[in-house]
This record gives sequence, structure tokens and C-alpha cells, in this order.
Amino acid sequence: MTMEGLQIYIRRLQSGTTLIELQDFLVPLLQRFQIINFDLRILKSGVEAFLTTHQCSKGNEFLQWCMDWHVSSRLTLNGQRLDITKSKWEANEILVRVLKREEKILLVDGYDMAKASTNIEKQLRRNFDISSFAYGKWEYVGPQAQYHPYFEMSVKGTVTFGDRYFVLQYEIDVQTNNQSLKTVNPPPSLNNDDLAEPLTGHQALRLPSIPSPYNDNDSRIFYEVHFPYSAVQSTTLDHGKEQSIVFTMTEAPKIWETQYKQRVRAISLKDPPLQLATNCQVYRLRLSNASDIPHLLNLERACILSQFTLYPVPPFLCDISLEEQYGQLRLAMETINLSFGVQFQLQKLAQNGYLPPLVVLNIVDYVSFIEQDSGTERAVAALRRLFQQLPYSGPLTKAGDLDTRAVHGLLSRNLETVKEEQSGQVSVMVTYRAEVTPTTIYLAGPDPETSNEVLRKYAEHSENFLRVTFMDEDGDGLYSDRFQSNRIIFHTRFKGIQRNGIKVGGRLYEFLGFSHSSLKAQTCWFLAPFMEGDTRVDADLIISKLGDFSHIRSPARCAARIGQAFTETSSSIAIGTTIVEEVDDVERNDRVFSDGVGTCSSKVLEMLQQATRRSGDSFTRMATIFQIRFRGAKGVISLDNRLEGHILRLRPSMIKYRRPKESSRDSSIGICGIASKMLPLVLNRQLIKILEDLGVPNNVFEELQHRAIDELRASVSSVANAASFLDMYNIGASTQTTWLLRKMQALGLNLSDDMFFRDLLDAVVLIQLQDLKFNTRIPVKAGATLYGIMDETSSLAEGEVYCSWIDKEGRSEHASGPVIVARSPALHPGDIQIARAVEISIDSPLSALHNCVVFSSMGERDLPSQLAGGDLDGDLYHIAWDPMLIPKSCHRPASYPRVPPLNIERQVTRHDMSDFFVQFMEQNQLGRVANQHKILADQHKQGTLHPDCIQLAQLHSTAVDFSKTGIPIRDHELPKICSQFTSRFQPDFMAPGRKVTIENHGILFEPEEIFFTESDDPRKVGEPKRKRYYGSQKILGILYRAIDERAFFKDLHERSAVLKDDTKPSRGVLAHLWDYVLAETVGLEWDHYVGHAADMRETYEAAISDIILQYSTHPTEQLEELEVFIGKIISRTGYRSKRQEEFTTGMKEKYNREVLAYMSDMRDDTMVGEEYEALRRSMACLYVGIQEPRELRGRVEGCRKETFGWIAAAACMKELEVYQEQRDVGPLRRALGKIKTGVGYLKR
Repeated sequence: MTMEGLQIYIRRLQSGTTLIELQDFLVPLLQRFQIINFDLRILKSGVEAFLTTHQCSKGNEFLQWCMDWHVSSRLTLNGQRLDITKSKWEANEILVRVLKREEKILLVDGYDMAKASTNIEKQLRRNFDISSFAYGKWEYVGPQAQYHPYFEMSVKGTVTFGDRYFVLQYEIDVQTNNQSLKTVNPPPSLNNDDLAEPLTGHQALRLPSIPSPYNDNDSRIFYEVHFPYSAVQSTTLDHGKEQSIVFTMTEAPKIWETQYKQRVRAISLKDPPLQLATNCQVYRLRLSNASDIPHLLNLERACILSQFTLYPVPPFLCDISLEEQYGQLRLAMETINLSFGVQFQLQKLAQNGYLPPLVVLNIVDYVSFIEQDSGTERAVAALRRLFQQLPYSGPLTKAGDLDTRAVHGLLSRNLETVKEEQSGQVSVMVTYRAEVTPTTIYLAGPDPETSNEVLRKYAEHSENFLRVTFMDEDGDGLYSDRFQSNRIIFHTRFKGIQRNGIKVGGRLYEFLGFSHSSLKAQTCWFLAPFMEGDTRVDADLIISKLGDFSHIRSPARCAARIGQAFTETSSSIAIGTTIVEEVDDVERNDRVFSDGVGTCSSKVLEMLQQATRRSGDSFTRMATIFQIRFRGAKGVISLDNRLEGHILRLRPSMIKYRRPKESSRDSSIGICGIASKMLPLVLNRQLIKILEDLGVPNNVFEELQHRAIDELRASVSSVANAASFLDMYNIGASTQTTWLLRKMQALGLNLSDDMFFRDLLDAVVLIQLQDLKFNTRIPVKAGATLYGIMDETSSLAEGEVYCSWIDKEGRSEHASGPVIVARSPALHPGDIQIARAVEISIDSPLSALHNCVVFSSMGERDLPSQLAGGDLDGDLYHIAWDPMLIPKSCHRPASYPRVPPLNIERQVTRHDMSDFFVQFMEQNQLGRVANQHKILADQHKQGTLHPDCIQLAQLHSTAVDFSKTGIPIRDHELPKICSQFTSRFQPDFMAPGRKVTIENHGILFEPEEIFFTESDDPRKVGEPKRKRYYGSQKILGILYRAIDERAFFKDLHERSAVLKDDTKPSRGVLAHLWDYVLAETVGLEWDHYVGHAADMRETYEAAISDIILQYSTHPTEQLEELEVFIGKIISRTGYRSKRQEEFTTGMKEKYNREVLAYMSDMRDDTMVGEEYEALRRSMACLYVGIQEPRELRGRVEGCRKETFGWIAAAACMKELEVYQEQRDVGPLRRALGKIKTGVGYLKR
């Protein structure tokens, strides 16, 4: 076997030589031999190093050259002659594959290492000494902005400017203490009750740390503050007397402190404790040396720092401290009779940093006036519009844009155009939210969200419920970290919030509970007590009304039981408790075959179908399977047409707790899932890996992926294909986009030159291509994903299943013959089993069931429990009948012992459950286990069959149950990754993709980043330890590398360029459609509605801006309007995180509600007015929609606004059809002679 790669041994280094110094010394030498990529590591001794290259022959040439006496005598670094020889150890195989992959990427992207290592980079200074550090905010004194520091500290520290972060580092001595610390304008003793939290710990910084080189008795604390460039809103340089640089941030920095060799995340500046409010996000660093200014300008020219605003920044001291300002604002809101909704928005303006508290204080009287004059809803809507309109304060913003008069003007204008928000659905409630970070609490909402049992019961008191999410400063979840301690954040900050509550608008919100899904999303519900009649309703009373939980001794299990009432339910309907029957479970061999499933009669099924139709679901007329929550019971109910009358049958396995008898009249059944249609089967990485290990050939998966890519190409080859493609992924249903496309096609309108529509298709294709490449989600036509239920007739034999679904044409379909059955997540090789799908007679009760897989109730062990521990309370099962996907044999299924829940041997309290919520955040290792399984399954030849992977599969099962048992997995239980080297390397299919930038009329792919060494390079300061990736030789790596998204789009656009007619400038398809509408409505007056249409466009675009602000994952990486329109957030790095999926769902639901309201307004024919009023109004909207949008200022700038025209076009064409029919004009049949039919990017 030919050994690839070479490891070189370097010794006699000068002690203290850094990796950067050694790398800079070696690069020009290695370039002589065309070695452009290598791995370099200095050993712990500090005087030895290993250099690894994948180019064995070139590496040997380099060694021969080094052995030459004339050369070796000149190999001197830091005064020390180096000894360079071949290592006695072979090069690590995984590392060699890493280097190969990296070099290939470098060559593809045209990377020039010689150019990258020129003196330009070396001449850049990145480290600067600072003499003081301050944070505060911009104030306006006269027309100009002045910097107002609320805290300042004299330090001897440094700031390092890396490529992604700049990091402040310094130390203090706790014995000599903080003579250098000072608070500007120290506040009097003040209990700031009206902040979203007490000021203790509020946005306070505790400046953290560099790894300490000092002994355990050292009294110094080392601090380290990480500022991401992505959160820098503006940068100001004072190159005069102050010689300082000022950063205006959109989020708080992350802070570490190190003492006694322990590095921990901190939540506040202490010694002594100092507080900071959320609007103090302006940080000033004063340079120690004025001569450093030119070096900072070099960093700006190199685009490392954003463009400077040159501006004098003398300190300005305000007479009123920030705490006093908050106190005055609180007092004013208490004195003036304002509704809670208005108080919430005013507090949000100040607390989230949009306006200084004093400015908010100055508008309180005016806001009170508009609430009394225009009503609470309109006042709240006008205030909410401000969050899009207010610019960031700073030197580039004039005082007149943020003073009281300006805010009054914006509110007055907003009142003219705002509309009251109506959810329109009983299942949707308006929800107030709070976001808790290690240093800050932000307020958000209120926004319509899917309701739950508790919220529906107390719908009139929705303002007293607060949805609270715990997160890191950048909005991502905060989890356990092996390399540093987050204990202070979890146990001081987050647990303190859970125990002490959150104060908003004079109300104290206390911990109430959470659902199973919200626990994983680090979200829970808080409640402010309220009066209902003579009864004070608080958290304990609400829980007691749900059921008796006093016998439960496990906080996790108790929280899970209570959490059923917080599960989001899309619909609900009241049913009498008299129709409920309890029947026994089907049990055998200590296995429950009916775990979580019950039945209902046809009459009850009709009630459920009617309830879901009322909620807007149009696919439920044939649904026979519903996932429910009912008075402490949870699970699935299926139709049993043998039952007569109104009967609902529940089983003991479904009933988790019982509702008190006195609440018998509270008998609503909540619906949280509906088997309204067959879900497609999409293979994922886990299923593909197990099937590969079970012997399914690679070419099977490659062919499936190839077909999927061909379908993506075909989707943009014609208008008809494009419309079908968008329908398939439910794109544009609420906006009637696909209907409009087909109408345009019928008219002969040329879509090839319409840039917006081309961008729309590009975006949707990109999302699907990313799903294929980065999630390895491959659709399988010969398969389905279905709810699982049990055979109630006992007609299916062991190993048999019955699969039934309704196709798009409404026909009943069935699978027959051998099938594979699986459930996600699947890590154990036995999580995929083979069953036999059978047909049943037409007179069987099973024939009435649709969109489900029916499992046998016979045999030694139920099949669902063999599939990653599945049950029937709502689990979805993957079924495939493609013979190429069925392995010759299966692995024996796993059988894990049941883990009893943690018993605290006393009654569980709310504090116990809130403590468990924090414990789960801190100790949940589900993602870590799944990732280790992926890595080891790829690195081990046996794949998922290797003992390490079998062990990880069992640990994964334990981690899944952690939310119910309260028992986490421990670090020592995890198997060690193969070796010291491979623990840092991951297969390439786990790598992030090229960064995607969505430009106007195009998608750009940036070069892929490569990290040559894990060095002390100052360019990488502040960055987490980067992974490096090798080319996987197994199927997941093969599939990953088969897709080049940049090449795919290049080919797609080159094909379209051949067909596209660029001889004439395009007016856009909507302009041509407008010509057609005018020709069809000659003599119909419409222009008197233009003013109303312009107001409608303004409110629509304000709603779009609000959605962009709410669902952008970061303020500096805002969504595009296109993403809102299609209801999909495009991943900028290919991989879609769970947070992005949650944001996508919320964004789509909110936009759909907005669009339906605007479409209804455009087409409302119930208003008293002239004939064809809806057509006239929608014509005016289309006319306004094709005009250029006005320039917007505020927080959402540069975002194009084009989609109003598209929804107006759909509304107008719908009304035009009605007009044509009534006027006997006939169906749409005439195209304008002026409109030239063409082919191009989209052929008809």
C-alpha cells in the first residue's frame, strides 16, 4: 500500500517561538517546492514541531534540499539553527485527507498563497495598547451627537483586531482593587422596578480573560471582552485630542474572566458591581499612543475595520444618570393612565435602546393623548412602526431625526396609515415576549402566535402571559461548553430570572411552565397574576386547575405532564366528557403495542374535521388521523367506523394525568397534528448511512440525488414547470403567485426578462439545492412519511403493515410487498427494519383509514418500539417500497433498558421545574452525541455497526429521554474519538458551505474559508476553535461533493443567457400586465383610489420591515423581502440550523396572515360604493405597486420593496375575471398586440 503524505520533524526551536513566527519562516521555503498547504504544530516542549504535507514527493524534495550543508546552515530562526528531518512517525491519514481537500478548494478559488503572505499583511498592526475603556451612548447637545459615558475605567490593556472579532484584554488586582474603576454620575439608591429586570446584573459587563500564566495564589483577574464585527453598526475615530475609537454595537459583547486558571463566562463587571443598560451599547477605547492612529487607518483601508467616521469624541456628562432617567420614565407611566399595551411599547423603546429614556419620557403625554383619541390598538400600532423608522444614534444622524418633535411627527404620520391587527383565528393569540441574554433583557411583540390550552382558557388576559426565551448575546442558544464554564450564566443569571421573575410595565411576571418543544427551544411561559372575578389567578392556581400532580416526585416528569397544556394546538373543539370511554392497552411481553393511540367514531371524526376546517386547513375533509391533547391525555386517535354515535376511546398509555372533577365542563380537545395528506419521504444522513452499512450500493443514492438535481433544473425551464415547482413546496399559496403565473402564461406575457421573478426562482432553487447538499435530504418517490397507528382489528400478522394515503387527485393509494420502515432520528443500525405491506379487503375497517401506516398488534414485540424506541402518540414513520433501497437483511433492533426518572422524594414545586429548565439548558448533550456519531460512523470502517457507534446510539436514546427523566449523560460516558488528531477533524459533509450573499438581481457565492493552522494568529483572535474537514470516502461525502452550487447556478444562467433577448430594456412583467388591464377596462375610473392604495402599500411595506426586523437572525444580516415573500429563510452558509427553521415557520405564518388581510382589503366588495369597487381598488393598488418605492430610512434600509405589486396583480386579475364574466367580455383570451411573446429564462 502506497503511503500518502509526509510528516517532517523540526527540532531545536528557540523556546518561546510562536507558531506564526515558524509559519512565516517556512512559507517561502515551502513555496519553492509548490507546497502551498501544510499543517504545522509546535509540541508542548516548545522546542519541537511537526510539519505535515499531503505531497509526499515534494515533501521529500524539500527534505533533501534542507539536508544540503549550504542550506541547512542558513535555516536559522530567532538566532537558533533548525534541524529539519523526516519524522519516524507516519503522517496521519485523516490529516492528509484534510490537506488534500483544502488544497483543492484553494486551487478552485484561485488562492495565491504567495500573494497572501506578502508584506502587506505583515505590515498591518493588529495589537494596540489602550489606556481606558468606557461604555455609554450617544446624546445630542444642540444639533450634534456627543458621547456620554456611563462607565469608564482606566486600564493598562490591549485591543486586538482580528478578522471577525476585536478583543479587549486587561487585568485587575483584586487586592489593590479597583482604584481605576469609576461610574460616571453615580446614581442614588434606586429600585428600578419598571425595568424588565432589576438593575442588579442588568447588562453589566464583567470583563474576562486570557488564559492565566500566573500561579494559583495570584490575586489578579484577567478579563477578555469579545466584540464581533457583525454587531458593529458604526465606527467613529477621534484622531485629535481624545485619540480614541468608538464602536456603536447592536448587541452586547461576550465576556470572560480567568482567575486561578479557571476561565468562565461572566455576566457583569464586578469588584465593585457595576450596571449597564441595554441602550449603552457604545464602547470607547482610548489609545495609549497617538502614533497608533495611522495603523488603525491601515486596518480600515484593508477592510478589516468598517469605514471610519472621523469625528471628535470629547466626553459629555449628563446631569441625570441613566438610572434616574429610567426612574422618571417609570413614574410618568404610572402617573398617566396608560394601557399595558402602550406601556409595553414605551418601555421597549427605552429598554431595547431605540431612544434614550428622556426622549421616551418627553413623548409620554402625547402618546397618552393619541391613545385616548384614537384607541389603544391604533396607538400601539403607531408606536410599533417607530422601531423600523428610528435611525441609529451617532455622528451621522442629526439630532432632529431623534428628538421629541421628530418622534411626534412620525407618530402622527403613522396614525394616518396604521391598521389594527386582527388574528382572525381562535387558535391564534397575541403574545408578548421577552428575550433574556447573559447581560440583557429585550422586549418583543406582541405578535400573533399559535395558541395552547392555557392561553385559550384565559384568552381575555393574554397580556398577563409572557413568552420568555433564554439565549446568548448573538441570539443563538446557550449550551454547555467543554472548554469553558457557563455556570455563572446558568446558575446566577438565568436561574435568578426564573426565581425572581421579570418586571414589565409595573407587572411582575413569574415562571409558569413550558412544553416539551419549547424546552428544547429554551423558551418558557411566565405569568403576571390577575383577578378573575374575586379570584386571584396566579401560576400555582393555573397548575392546580390542570390536574393533580402531587404524587409525581420527578421535576422533569412533572414539568412534562404540565407541559402538555402548553403544547401549541392549531384547533380546538368542545366535546362532552360523557362520550369518552377508556379501553385497555394491548400489552405483551412487557411491551405496549397500543402505546399512545386511541380511536373515535365517525361522528366524533366529523366534529374534528369541522374544527380544523374552521381554522383554515382545507386538506382535512378526508383526514382520519388526529394528534390530540385532551384533559391530561395525549396521543393519536384514529377512525374506527365500527363505533356508533359519539364515542372517543382513550387508553391508559395516553392518559398522563387526570383533570379535577370540578373542571368537567372544561372539555375542549386540542388538535396539534392532522394526517391531512401524505408527507413525502426524504432520506436524511442518518438513514442513508445506516442503509449504506446494511449493504445498499452507493449508486442507488447517487441516482436518487441525480434525479432530484435534474428536477431542479427542469423546474425553471418553463412557466408551467415553475408554477408546479412552487406549488410542490407550498410557495406563494397565500399570495396566489402560481395562479397569477399561469394567467400570465395564458396571456403570452414574457417572464424571461422579469428580474424579480427570476430571483424568486433562483432563491427557491437555492434552498432546495442547499437541502440536498448540506443536509443530504434526498426525495424518494417510491416512499412516504406517515403517522403510525395500531391495527384495531387484529387482522395484520406479525411483520405486516398496511400503508394507505390519498394522492393529489384524491385517489386512495396503497403500498404492497416488501418495504423498509424507519423513524427519525435513527442512529442504531437496527433502527431500519423490513416489513411486508399488505392489501386488505374493502369491507375491513382499516380501508377507511388514510395517510397512515397501520402496525400489527401481533407478535413478540411491536415494530414501532424497534425503530429508535418509537411509539404511536404522534410519531411519523418513513416507508419506502423502492426495491433498490431494501437491504438483503437487517440488523437486530436495539433494546435499551428503561431509565427511571430522577426521584427527589418529595412533592415537586414550581422552583424545582424552573431549576430543571436551566439544568436542561446546561446539560443537554443531544447535539454533541449526534455529531460524534456522525464522525465516528464515517471514520470507522464498520460505520454504524462499530461498537463505539452502538454505544453512542444508546447514549443518544438517554439524551432524548433527558427531558422526561431528568437524567443527563456525562462526559465520561462518551467514547473517545479515534485519536488526538481525528478529534479535531470532521468529514467534509459537515463543513459549512460558501457564504451566500443575496444581492439585487443575483446570488453571489463567496470563496470557501480555509484555516491552515490552529495557531496564535492575531487574525483569528476571539474566534472559537475552528474545525478542519477531510474528504469523506463514504457515501455521504460522495453525495456532498457531487453538488457544486456555484457551478450549478453558473450553468443555469448560461443556458438562460442563450435564450434571453437583451436587445430591448425590460419594463418588467407587471408593467405589461398593467397595459393589459387598462385595455380590458376602458372607461372604468379607478384613479380616485390611488391615495388609499398608496397608504395600503406603505402599511404593507411597514409590515414587511417589521417581519424583517423580527426574524433576521442578526441586525447586520437582515432578511431580504424576497425571503419573506417565499416564506423561506435562505441559509448564508448552506446548513440550516434549528433556529433558522423555527424563524422560517414563524415568519411564514406571520406573513401569510398579513397577506390574507391585504388581499381581503383589496378585494372587499362588501363596502358601500360604486359598481366594481373591488376591481377599481385593486387596479389602483396594481398601479401603485409598479411605481418605484420611495426611499426608506430607519433600521431597514436598502431593502427593495417589490412584492406589493405582485399581490396587487393577483387581486386585480381575480377581480378582472369577475368583471369580464359579468360584462360578457369572456374569459381571458386576448393579449395586447404591443406585448411581444418571447422565450428566455422561462420558456412557455
